Amino acid sequence: MKTIYSYQNHSLINLPGEKWKPIPEFESLYEISNYGRVKSLSREMMLNSPGGGSYMSKEKIRRAKVDVKINKTTKQNIYSLGMTLYRDAIAYHYSLPRLTYYVFKGKFNLDHSTELISFKDHDGRNTHISNLVKTTISQIKLASYKEKRAISHLSVLSKPVTQFDGQGKVIAHFPSMYEAGRLTGFNGRNIAEVVSGQGHMFKGYFWRAGIHHRNLSLTKIRRNTERGEINTALAKRLKIRYTDKSKIPAIVNLSLASMAGEKWKAAPGYQGLYLVSNYGRVKALGKITQGLQQKWMPEQIQKIIVDFRKDRKGKWVAGSTFASMAVEGRKKQVSIPRLVYFLFVKRYDIADTNLRVYYKDGNPPLTSIWRGVFLLLV
Repeated sequence: MKTIYSYQNHSLINLPGEKWKPIPEFESLYEISNYGRVKSLSREMMLNSPGGGSYMSKEKIRRAKVDVKINKTTKQNIYSLGMTLYRDAIAYHYSLPRLTYYVFKGKFNLDHSTELISFKDHDGRNTHISNLVKTTISQIKLASYKEKRAISHLSVLSKPVTQFDGQGKVIAHFPSMYEAGRLTGFNGRNIAEVVSGQGHMFKGYFWRAGIHHRNLSLTKIRRNTERGEINTALAKRLKIRYTDKSKIPAIVNLSLASMAGEKWKAAPGYQGLYLVSNYGRVKALGKITQGLQQKWMPEQIQKIIVDFRKDRKGKWVAGSTFASMAVEGRKKQVSIPRLVYFLFVKRYDIADTNLRVYYKDGNPPLTSIWRGVFLLLV
């Protein structure tokens, strides 16, 4: 790796103009330089062994922890460097630029969250003292707005917005999100968060930026965080291998697109909430959650749960399959074979737990359950 920043340099040789000072409360243990590098000093270390004893540790430059986040406006990386110091076997975590400023420019309350350290070049990896500035969250936000590295909530709130009801029908237009909040009694900032993609609903209503005249198609609303179309964890556990994505086994297929010949029926006792297919897949329909938040949950394929058990030889083998389903806030793991048999093979008293569904081929999770390979036994 090419060394660009001082924190990447772990050599004990000083950098140009580098100066070292003891870290307060860690004197004789650590020193920090005006470049933001931390040195662990040579000291006597006790051996953790029955015979006891000690040895002298060597000086070394400690490695900084690098955290990376994404600026939502510029889509650029935001870096922050941290350092963990130890005293009497207790770990203390510090922000490296805060610690550098504290030692070389001026002491302040390191635990006080209103006193922040910013970077003149906006690069959190450049921890040289000449690049550090003590500031506040308000000053950071103001500078970010001016330099277009962030969008002011005031500018967002000034944009027009459309309100939709829980079925996606247009019910109102507002010249601004601020005005929408004032007239509805809702919080304009919360409306702005939904519009910016941090959710779909607020107070049981959908909100979209701009003036819209068409109703929303609820089936086209997707999850904010898209997930993969394959349950890779279960595929690995079952040792399922596939090369053609169009032939993904139903048990690990999370795609909303129906498979060839796949049919769907309403799950008994969960009408309007879940559908079950003849392939043994379970689809949670889009719905508004209960409670104060009233969030919109887009439809999705439920991940199948496999009941793994030990056989007579002590080997873990796959048993039956289940899906998590909820109604009126009560969640339950429901047997998929029982549902498929009831919907696609033959109706029976599904509430009777004495009736069992078995697999003809003896391979519960991988069997072709849409081809009627069940036997219903009393």
